[in-house]
Amino acid sequence: MLRDEYLRRLVDESHIELYLSANDGKRIYWPWRMQPPKEATQGYRNACEKYIIDSDPLDDTVTATDVLDTAHKLNAEVASLQDVYQDKDATVDSLLKGLEIADSHAFDGELLLPLQDPYVECYKELGEPRDGLIGIGGLKDGTTHERLAAVEELRSYVGNDVWIHGFGWGPTDHLSREIRRKPNLLDSVDYSSPMQNLSTDTLPGEERMSIAAMRAGLQLVKDLRKCSPYIKDSPKDLRADCDTSLGAFQ
Repeated sequence: MLRDEYLRRLVDESHIELYLSANDGKRIYWPWRMQPPKEATQGYRNACEKYIIDSDPLDDTVTATDVLDTAHKLNAEVASLQDVYQDKDATVDSLLKGLEIADSHAFDGELLLPLQDPYVECYKELGEPRDGLIGIGGLKDGTTHERLAAVEELRSYVGNDVWIHGFGWGPTDHLSREIRRKPNLLDSVDYSSPMQNLSTDTLPGEERMSIAAMRAGLQLVKDLRKCSPYIKDSPKDLRADCDTSLGAFQ
């Protein structure tokens, strides 16, 4: 893996925190990881600096208590409370119940509140929390235009002091350029594609996962650099992306 001093340059300069939400057998060190309770382990906790326990919204057997218990046990920095995927009203109810549970729970880290569309209305119904983090859910399979429209609207309403996370948002070229153009647009994203989008040309035998993990590490470093000022955009690229982004609001 890249020597720590050079990885640290990218980590320190990146405009966002880039969370790996996939299993690599704990073979690489990456500063940011996100996992649901059923996959979270002390080994993965030790393989990162900031650990988020995810609510796993597609698994309705995972409860807010499960998330908080796991986050407390593994000393995670953040626990993501439950949402109900693509259902705003049910998500608000679930998050309010989760906040009640968190008030008396031993976990004392930060809470991540996944919002559903319409995001500003969802935020309002939660009481416009200023502590902790809020996230944009329901757009894991959304287009870059949809994601930008959602985060622009939410950022405009909450201001720059509220942490916004994009659930399942890979740093595409277009999204990365928008992040470089507007460093306060987004604070963090998570994605699993560095482990999913690997070639299958590794020879059969043991320790194939080690090759996959190193390739994932390369993709993570490349994507982190894309979200830093180390990339020098041409005025033409920025104008083209700006025009494309404006089209999302028309």
